[in-house]
Amino acid sequence: MKNRALCIALLTISCFATALEPLHRGGYQQVLDQQPRPLLVVLWSVDCPPCYDELAALGRLYQDGEALPVVLVNTDTLRSSDDVAATLQRHNTDALPNYQFADPIPARQRREIDPNWYGELPRSYLIEEDSTQGHSGALTEQRLRDWLKALPSHNRESVRRF
Repeated sequence: MKNRALCIALLTISCFATALEPLHRGGYQQVLDQQPRPLLVVLWSVDCPPCYDELAALGRLYQDGEALPVVLVNTDTLRSSDDVAATLQRHNTDALPNYQFADPIPARQRREIDPNWYGELPRSYLIEEDSTQGHSGALTEQRLRDWLKALPSHNRESVRRF
C-alpha cells in the first residue's frame, strides 16, 4: 500500500515538473533557430537575487496572458536542476521554454553565447531579425511591458503564447 501511494505521489509530481531542457555545447544557435523573432533570451542563476525579480516580472506577464517571445537559460550546472525547477515554478515561468547549461564548465557556454560576456547576471539579449542587443542587469516589469507594446503589430500577432 505504501509503495502504491509513493508511486501515485511521484507520478503526480512528475506531471507538474518543469520542462527543463539541457543546453549542450553547440546547442544555443539551434535553440535560437527554433524561435520566432523578435526574441528575448534571459540568462539567470539560482545564486543571483536580482534574477528572481526578473523571473517574477516575466511570471506576472505570463499570468496576465501576454504572449512572451522569451527563452530562459539557466547558467548553473545540471547538479542544481532541482533548485532551478523549483525556482521556475515559484515564479510561474516553468511553462516558458527553459534551458540549463549542460557543460560542466559554464565558461565555455558563456563564450558560445557571447564572447564579450563575462558571466554577470542577469543578462538578456533582445534578438531581432537583423540585430542583437545585450543587456546586463534585471529588466523591470515596466521595461518588459514597454518592449512588448513596441513590437510592430505584424510581429505581435506572430508571437506565440508559450
